[in-house]
Amino acid sequence: MLYIMILFIALLTALTRFLPFFIFRNKAPKVITDLGILLPPSLIAMIFVYSCKDMLGLDNIDNGVYGLIGIIFVLFLHIMFKNILVSIFCGTLFYLILRNYDLISSLMAS
Repeated sequence: MLYIMILFIALLTALTRFLPFFIFRNKAPKVITDLGILLPPSLIAMIFVYSCKDMLGLDNIDNGVYGLIGIIFVLFLHIMFKNILVSIFCGTLFYLILRNYDLISSLMAS
């Protein structure tokens, strides 16, 4: 019974993945192509706003400082290299180094 359920779920998942290719075999409608152009930047903006919403709280000021420095670093990298993967990986690495080694607090203390 478990194998049948897993097979059924796998078939339904495959169906939802391949169905758009069968429906829009010749050419996708303009609405679909417009959504394909507009959705990625809007989703990135939404994720950015959602991830920054708690950064400016006064409960822990270090979070805001780390986040702000990380954002500035990622913007600098992206303007310099214009490569999203470099911006994401190096920005994440930079932010994690800042957070884990507590560099801001040690600089402010001295």
